[in-house]
Amino acid sequence: WVTGMMGPYMRPIPFNVPVAMITSLFIAYTVAPWAARRWLQAQGAHSEHRPGRLERGYARIMGTLLASKKARWGFLAGIIILLASVMALPAFNLVLFKMLPKNNTNTFNITIDMPMGSTLEDTDRVTRLVGDVVRQNPDVMTYETSVGMPGVIDFNGLLRGTGLKQGPQMAEVRVNLRDKTERKLSSIEIVWQLRKPLAALAAQTGANIKLVEDPPGPPVRATILAELYGPDYASLRKLAQELRAQVFGHTTDVVDIDDSVTADSTQYRIEVNREKAALAGITPEQVAETLRTFLAGYDIGTVHVDKEKEPVPIRFQIPAADRTGPVDLKKVFFSNAEGNQVALADIAQVRAYTTPKPILHKDQRPVVYVTGELGTTSQVYAVLKMWNYLRTHTLNGIRVQQYFMADPDSRGYSLRWDGEMRLTLDVFRDLGAAFGVAILLIYLLLVGYYRSFMIPLIVMGAIPLTMIGVLPGHALMGQSFTATSMIGVIALAGIVVRNSLLLIDFILEHRDQGNSLQEAVLQAGVMRLRPIMLTAMAIILGTAVMIMDPVFGGLAISLIFGTFASTILTLFIIPLGYFGYANER
Repeated sequence: WVTGMMGPYMRPIPFNVPVAMITSLFIAYTVAPWAARRWLQAQGAHSEHRPGRLERGYARIMGTLLASKKARWGFLAGIIILLASVMALPAFNLVLFKMLPKNNTNTFNITIDMPMGSTLEDTDRVTRLVGDVVRQNPDVMTYETSVGMPGVIDFNGLLRGTGLKQGPQMAEVRVNLRDKTERKLSSIEIVWQLRKPLAALAAQTGANIKLVEDPPGPPVRATILAELYGPDYASLRKLAQELRAQVFGHTTDVVDIDDSVTADSTQYRIEVNREKAALAGITPEQVAETLRTFLAGYDIGTVHVDKEKEPVPIRFQIPAADRTGPVDLKKVFFSNAEGNQVALADIAQVRAYTTPKPILHKDQRPVVYVTGELGTTSQVYAVLKMWNYLRTHTLNGIRVQQYFMADPDSRGYSLRWDGEMRLTLDVFRDLGAAFGVAILLIYLLLVGYYRSFMIPLIVMGAIPLTMIGVLPGHALMGQSFTATSMIGVIALAGIVVRNSLLLIDFILEHRDQGNSLQEAVLQAGVMRLRPIMLTAMAIILGTAVMIMDPVFGGLAISLIFGTFASTILTLFIIPLGYFGYANER
């Protein structure tokens, strides 16, 4: 049910769980009975279950609730109020939503974009300064710089297009950390520590320095990505500049802000006056050849060196200091057939032009991107703040229509929020649909089993109770509610329904034996209390190993806290629900 790039990340979970359940079912029907017969020999003719202190305490509370209608309604009202309070935690930002949290990795990347027109030497100088900052961190083991060309392409860079960026104004630094088992700080904290000194260096040098962490899930062009569409591309560039400065720049915790609008750069074109060149005895081909030699140099031969496998070329080239700008072209002279020296300025003019900027397209429509990264918070709240600001403000005097999942309108200026925000919406939409289908299938299965439409609703009443543990668990652990957390909620639906089935089946069995409704309901909880609690403890201990994992910690929190809360509440809510239903019949 999970579509898009997130599908391959989720597919192993719904594949492995049914296989494990089928295997455990086979063992439960074969190995477990054999082991019970082999080692659990009954003493005497009958084996009697003797309630312990836990069962006696449960029977005392449940007996009070069954005996008093007022107590039952008060208990149910308290549970409803508690559930409503818990569901309000996200509204007070006590539980934050996120697609996937950042992972603790052993490497990250630093990209450097110098102002347009910067020389390779300038870029290299700034890159060395970045290296000086990086090497001061004791957890940095090595780093590798690539100046003027992209570094080694990684999974994240495939979508960001870093492999296509090249030129004297760009550089990359790949930072390798000590193994995560040998350092106290996570890569997330190390990157956060480096942001402040690198931001100061960027302000000092005029470079755009960005720290790029490897994503735990599918790569995106940027964590926060705004796509601007409209009929006039020049206006889109202006909108992007204002969106970057006025909206992105004033949103808390948004860092590494950038856009796809390249800076203005000057291109010099040498236009030869053919008439003057012909009178001076110079051909345009001679001008082109001489300028090529002036700028790039030329090889006059090779020399054989003992330690070299191939001949080494002998290159003549003007020093870089004498060929840095258009003024240096005044030093260029040509020799005509008579041996006279003709200056380039006498036969040509150097004209300056603004270099054409690239026009980007997405889905065959012109688009301008504005990008940003997050420091410590979730992109959901940063995007919602910017979305709310743009609802009441204009950009460059233009009202921009905003979209999340729908395609933008082609008639006016529009903005679509993409990046991790779009990925988050897609994932939670798909997981929500999967959860709905799971609930429907469980209900249909139970209707066929009980041959009743009402009893399955009572059995499934334990599913909402899981949220009483899930959301406070995330708040207590300081963990965002992620896609893996949602998977845990879906898994809990099956777990808590199983507990309800144990209770309802026992009640029905006791009633068929002639016991009263109240006695059957009371004994169901007493007899099934310990097996249900042991099963819950097995789930809690089995998933506790994941609770500190940055990515799957949300899954563990959902299972641990959701199982704990729902198990305790199910032992009361489900028997009381059936008691009230049976009394009304």
